[in-house]
Amino acid sequence: MESRVLVLAHCLLNKATRWWQEGKPLERNIGLAAEIIEYALRHNIGVIQMPCPEFTFCGNPRPSRTKDEYESLPGFKEHCDRLARSVAEQLKTLTSISVRPRIYVLAIVGVRRSPSCAVRSATRKVCGEVKVVEERGVFMDALERHIAREGLNVEFLEFDFDHPQEAIIGLKRILARE
Repeated sequence: MESRVLVLAHCLLNKATRWWQEGKPLERNIGLAAEIIEYALRHNIGVIQMPCPEFTFCGNPRPSRTKDEYESLPGFKEHCDRLARSVAEQLKTLTSISVRPRIYVLAIVGVRRSPSCAVRSATRKVCGEVKVVEERGVFMDALERHIAREGLNVEFLEFDFDHPQEAIIGLKRILARE
C-alpha cells in the first residue's frame, strides 16, 4: 500500500503570501491554486505545504524582487538554506519510516517566474531589464541540493498561475510511469 504526496510551494495553498500584485483581480492574490488541489483530490494524492521563504523573511507587502535582488539581501540565502534543509529532512523522515501506508513523494511543485521557488524560470535583471532565465529560484536551488544529500530521488515540476494545466500535464506524465 502506497500513499502518494505532492510537496507544494506555499502559495499554491495560500496565495495571500505571494507578492501582492496591484491591479490584478482579487482572485490572483487570495485563495489557492484550485487546479492542482482538485487534481490531487481526484487522484487521492496528499499534499505537503512548504514554507514561503520570501514571506517568512520579508512579510507582506513587499516589493517585487528578482532572484539577484533576493540573493543580495543579507541573510536571505542562508534563510532559504535552513528552510530547504528542514523540508528535505522532513521528506526523508516521511519516506523512510512510513510502512503502512508507505509514503511516496510524487513531485515537488515550485512556481514559474518566482525568484525563490522557480524550478526552471527564475526572474533576473539582465542588462537592466527583468527577464525570465532558465534556472532554479534561490529556495529551489537549495532544496535540490538538500534533497540529493538526503538520497531522495524526487521530480520537480513548475506551476504557472497563467497556465495551470501545464503542471497537471506533468503530474499525469509522472502517474503514467507508475
